[in-house]
Amino acid sequence: MIASSSPVRRGFSLVLSLTIMALMLVVIITLVSFLKIESQLATNAVARSRARLQAMVSLRLALAHLQQEAGPDRRTTARADICADTMQPGWDWTTIRNPLWTGVWRTDKPAQPPAWLVSGRHDRPAGIQTISLSGVVAYDATPHLPWDNTYNPQGLNVVRLVGDASATPAELPSGTSLGKPDGRITLPRVMLPDPGVGGTYAYWIGDEGVKARLNLTDPRLTPPTGTATEQTKQEALRGVARAGVEILRGLETMPPGGIDPRVRSMQELPLLTLATGAGLVETTPPTIAKRLQTETTFWSRGVNCDTRFGGLKIDLSLAFEMTDAQWTGSEFANGTPPRTGDNQGQLTGVTYLFHPNEQTDRRAYGDSKVNVPYDGANHWLSPVYTFAVNPNNTAELARGPTWDALRNYHRLYKELDWSAPTVPTLRARTHFPNTISLAASGYGGTAHYSHRFNRMDSGENYLVRDFVNGKEAPRPVKVSVTPYVARQLLVWGLMEEGDLRLTLSPITVLHNPYNVAVRLSKEPNTADTAAMRLSFRAWDNWTVDFATTAKGSWSRRMIDLARITDGSANWSESFRTYIKDGTVLQPGEFRVFSSSSNGPLPFTRLPPVSANSFDFLGGFSIPWTDASGARVSRLPTDTISVGIRSTGPFYVRHLLTCWPGDRIMDTGNSGDGQLYNVCSEVTELLANDLDRSGTVPAKTYLANFRLARPGEPPNIVAVFDYGLRWPRDPLPFPLFTHSNPMATMTRPEATGIGPGSMPAGYAKTSSSFKLVVRSANTWPEVLEATGAGSSQAFGGLSVSSGLSGQAAAVYTEVPLAPPLSLAQFAHANFTLRDQEPLFAIGNSFGSLYNPMNAMGDYNYGVTTWDQTWMINAALYDRYYFSGAAPEIVRGATVTEKRPLATVLDDFVAGRAPLANPRTTLFSNRDPATVRAMVGNHRRIAGATLTDGAFNVNSTSVEAWATLLAGAKRNAMGAATENLPLPSQNARYPRAVRADKAVYNYKSPWTAAGAWTGLSTLDDDQIRLLARSIVAEIRTRVFLPHRSLFTSINHSATESYTIPLPFIGLAQFVNRFLCGYHYDTSLAGCLQTAIVRADVDGGNLSNRSGAPAPVSNQSLLAASTAPGSVPWTPPDPIIQANLTLQDPRTEGTNRGHLLIGAPGALLQSDLLAVIGPALTTRSDTFVIRCYGDVTTNPGSLTSQSACWIEAVVQRSPEFCDPSQSPETDVCDPTDSYRFNPQLKMVNRLLGRRFHVISVRYLTTREL
Repeated sequence: MIASSSPVRRGFSLVLSLTIMALMLVVIITLVSFLKIESQLATNAVARSRARLQAMVSLRLALAHLQQEAGPDRRTTARADICADTMQPGWDWTTIRNPLWTGVWRTDKPAQPPAWLVSGRHDRPAGIQTISLSGVVAYDATPHLPWDNTYNPQGLNVVRLVGDASATPAELPSGTSLGKPDGRITLPRVMLPDPGVGGTYAYWIGDEGVKARLNLTDPRLTPPTGTATEQTKQEALRGVARAGVEILRGLETMPPGGIDPRVRSMQELPLLTLATGAGLVETTPPTIAKRLQTETTFWSRGVNCDTRFGGLKIDLSLAFEMTDAQWTGSEFANGTPPRTGDNQGQLTGVTYLFHPNEQTDRRAYGDSKVNVPYDGANHWLSPVYTFAVNPNNTAELARGPTWDALRNYHRLYKELDWSAPTVPTLRARTHFPNTISLAASGYGGTAHYSHRFNRMDSGENYLVRDFVNGKEAPRPVKVSVTPYVARQLLVWGLMEEGDLRLTLSPITVLHNPYNVAVRLSKEPNTADTAAMRLSFRAWDNWTVDFATTAKGSWSRRMIDLARITDGSANWSESFRTYIKDGTVLQPGEFRVFSSSSNGPLPFTRLPPVSANSFDFLGGFSIPWTDASGARVSRLPTDTISVGIRSTGPFYVRHLLTCWPGDRIMDTGNSGDGQLYNVCSEVTELLANDLDRSGTVPAKTYLANFRLARPGEPPNIVAVFDYGLRWPRDPLPFPLFTHSNPMATMTRPEATGIGPGSMPAGYAKTSSSFKLVVRSANTWPEVLEATGAGSSQAFGGLSVSSGLSGQAAAVYTEVPLAPPLSLAQFAHANFTLRDQEPLFAIGNSFGSLYNPMNAMGDYNYGVTTWDQTWMINAALYDRYYFSGAAPEIVRGATVTEKRPLATVLDDFVAGRAPLANPRTTLFSNRDPATVRAMVGNHRRIAGATLTDGAFNVNSTSVEAWATLLAGAKRNAMGAATENLPLPSQNARYPRAVRADKAVYNYKSPWTAAGAWTGLSTLDDDQIRLLARSIVAEIRTRVFLPHRSLFTSINHSATESYTIPLPFIGLAQFVNRFLCGYHYDTSLAGCLQTAIVRADVDGGNLSNRSGAPAPVSNQSLLAASTAPGSVPWTPPDPIIQANLTLQDPRTEGTNRGHLLIGAPGALLQSDLLAVIGPALTTRSDTFVIRCYGDVTTNPGSLTSQSACWIEAVVQRSPEFCDPSQSPETDVCDPTDSYRFNPQLKMVNRLLGRRFHVISVRYLTTREL
């Protein structure tokens, strides 16, 4: 029997099957899910990789765009907000559109609108933004323009490139902020153009050169090992190389060593919050580091190139440090320009030829020589510039100083005697060629410059002639450094010594305006006991009127009276005085010299050496003689009178023994040749006639009046007082900025007006000086003396202490170390005429002999030109100082611790920087080639960059403030690093000093500190000056100026509307010549910014509490007052150059008479400190770029996106590096064209950009 199945197990197979099937289904689903995830991950990875590739495409497009627009030298760059006043009127930082876009302007085609370095519009084809604008003067409808308010893409059409993680919103100026733009960047997404490719891109290229670089330290102040010395601290007062980070909010406590060099981005800046509490002091939430993104950088470096004419700059450090033999064979002197390093091309010369009208001569630089005969030989030398002032007479050439003269000034640091470590001493010297060396080349009895360059001795247009009176015009090859005569008095007196005696007391006040002591030293191997001589001439024209009761009235010529006791007196030399050999004048000192004895000595043409004191018991006596020549005694009943008058000149020749062969005490006087061609001559003190100097009535003494006896001060008859026109004295003049009292020619006829033709009411002296004939009753009225033994006098403000005259005033500088800035050459005394300024290079005041809207003038008897403007134009775009110089040891003789060759070896090896710490190596060439390049003045710029190069077109107030604050934290004079306070220690000295002189911090003009040449600014002054500079930049761009000479829209056919930044440093330094607005034609950008700041209470140049006397056209109006006023052309547009204006109150004069005083901040004072960092273009840029992959072509739906940040640096090498980097860019015959030797790729793309940093960003890092 078969058993039946159990009902309990019925259906188990089905359940089991279903379970297995379910498990299999789960497995399948899981596998499918995993496969889908993996597939999606793979798809996403592919998308990410494609997005990274698209971002790299974006980066390459950006880099190509940048290379195309900014690769060539002849470009200037700026942020878009520089155009805001013109293109977005009424803007502020919260309303301005796209302020951080980078614009690139062509300096060789200034009418061409700028290119904007962004990726373009979403509604335009890709690449539209990169189409060349060559040949156009206005945009069409295709480019994306920063100010365009008709285009406003939104939503998916835009992408954020710089976000809240990197930057902060805009800030309006306030008590806690200088104001800044919104640092966040959003741009349209542009469709990639390739067919079948789905994706978009965007890029923005930011200008790092308009920001202040933060990670800069100055090894002169904070050396890697050891501590700074007094010498290195003094050297660091010129060409500062540190960042003034402590002026920035949150960085006030940064250590003196600055920011750790390992920090390379704003994102890393918070790491500087130190355990000591110093470093970065962040806010909560953190904002300090992010807000600095628009104002500061860690990357900026600059190529030393000429943005005006293209090509690398020439290094004057290496040039001026050549040996004498090398220099003579160079293009600066008798040699020809060298060839390029690859020997494929000829370099141009070093004389600036470009005519200011931009048409007469369009060559930039050339090999132009002028013959300078001396010592019996010809010397063909290159002047700094040459041009025809009058285009109608191109044979008459204005020539700048010789390069030899600038080299000589540069090398003065080698001649200092440091026996006293805090008071270096320099031997006084005149210009060279001196009188002896000129006489040896056939210049005869009129060998001195003063007799070649004046209308009296030459009827020719002498300033623009290479030949004057048939002989080559002499030109200095060495500068003058000597005390000058600030005051020369002749005091006529009366005394009785048995018979009546006329007394003569000569009193000389010498001023040493330098920062070093100056020694008067005779030539060795001579018997001379004096080192300086003053020879008085032309006494034939002076008359003494006598009268007594007994004899009546009669007159005698002064020369005849002098011959009573010394028959050698004559017109050529009537009398002389000596100043002792070995006399040392301390920095700034006014020293008095007079004849010293127990009573007046009998007159002699050859007196003893004068003493350093105001002695009124000495002098010389001349017996009274009547008409028959008999001596006159006074009868008891005699009333007597005596008076002095002149129908001729007051004429003194100032001699100094300083060059080989000088003999100062030779006694021969047969003629000018024997008298003056035996010794160097400083200048001539000359008033062509005394008829403009006032008169003194004859002095009358009654019978019962007791006259002075020997050993008593003579009774004063008259005072002839020749001296400077100090600001608080009658008939003042703006000294040193509009004149040069130390010039080799201080003659009135240097104006071109002869002695008999000077219009009524104008002085017959040169600009700085006046001659007043006056009376005095007591000797303290003659001269106010001070110091031990009455050895010092007063000057600066006045000759009177009651008017706050000073016993010392340091106006100018001898370099204590190799110069690092062109502006230091403002102190180089190569000027020939007192009618030209001493402070020329680096300054910008208009000439008082040329219209404010022109470079030259030929309408007033002699052709003149604005020498300040022209020498700046010649120098500032083409030349720089690398700091390549020997390291010196100070001592009685300066020696070299490391010669130049060792310095260069150490620099190339990375062991030590150059004297200019900003100079850094940047070259891909082999070490041997690099070493050869850095040793050559034409090639060193091809292997180096300037660290922290700062684009003057920057409109960032904080960037300017940080740059200016780099002058903080250094000792100066009596001030240690943080005196008077840490917020009051930005050093801007007129002259660097080695002693512990008191410094000037807002010192009133009456205080001694205002006259030491050591100015310090506080943080508020720095910020105010920075605001004023930016405001002035905006004013000058708004005009807008199109070239060095002309202005925009200066003819009816021009209609340019887009502003143009400064196209070269010379344009930034110089005043504008277009006359478009008075304020821009009166001074350069920085000087006008100083004026602006003073109007706002800056106390930089003037003082708001007790301002300086005003300088205006009234000072030049004819005057009948004794001394009159210097003649200048009677043209309002010329005389306006005496004034200054603030553009906000145009028409209101802000000029003052102390503009050149040591305590008045000058443009050149700023440039001597920050000048080596300045440029008009940027070479470092940051690129933020974006690329994505979209679902399909034309779609905005992104599958994956990528952001990249890259920092790129322009290098000195051309894109085709087979051509030497120093190859000239412009055609040597026409600077508007390219050098035909320049390869096409290098013409179009210029110098190669290198990517020096790349990082991928996440959205959280934007």
